[in-house]
Amino acid sequence: MLGCGCPVILLLSISFLDLSFVSSSSSSSQSTRPRSHSSVGNDYYSLYEDAITDPPSSSSTQSELPDLNPCNYDMCVEQQHTCLELAEATGCLCPGLSNGFTPPSPPHLLTLTQLGGKGVLVHWCAPTSTVTNYNVKVMRNGKIMEKIEVEERKRAALLEDVESGMHICVEAVNKGGVSAEDHKSCATFEPQNTDTGLALKLGIVGGVVGLILLLILALLLWRHKSRQKFTTRTETERVL
Repeated sequence: MLGCGCPVILLLSISFLDLSFVSSSSSSSQSTRPRSHSSVGNDYYSLYEDAITDPPSSSSTQSELPDLNPCNYDMCVEQQHTCLELAEATGCLCPGLSNGFTPPSPPHLLTLTQLGGKGVLVHWCAPTSTVTNYNVKVMRNGKIMEKIEVEERKRAALLEDVESGMHICVEAVNKGGVSAEDHKSCATFEPQNTDTGLALKLGIVGGVVGLILLLILALLLWRHKSRQKFTTRTETERVL
């Protein structure tokens, strides 16, 4: 009876050990398995699905950017509409301007053009400031010799009596004050030496004319001597 029960007990023991081993191995495999990339991706989008959307297309990105439309306004050209007038009329954008109660920035003096004699044409560019008018000054040794006022739309002024070495400055003016002087808004007038150039041209022309006259005179003398020789020879032959 005991001998018959031993194999049954042995089989039951083996089955119990087998089941416990399988359960322990499955539980250990579940606890040590790394999470796959797909599970990580699902967690990422589940956490941020309200905040993350599909990347915007290039067309939608461009449509969100402001349509920059700068005004066709040249700071150096005179007698044109102001930038604010162009902006109101066309909806374009003006460069940043300081308000009318802040002293303006200095204008940019472009050129000093000699017009003959002592006349000088002053040309400048407007600053990025609100301007009511401009002052053009002529100075010598720090003393103002001449000062003229020019309206806001102007970018040039004619000075009648400017001598070599005089200092010329352009000031911008508004309700906040007058712009400061700097190396861009002032220049020293250095006239071109037109008298020397004219004298040189006249000297060259005179020299050429004198050479031509000398050649003509030499040709006439040669012809005169040739005729004298021919006349003398003819008379000699007649005598013989």
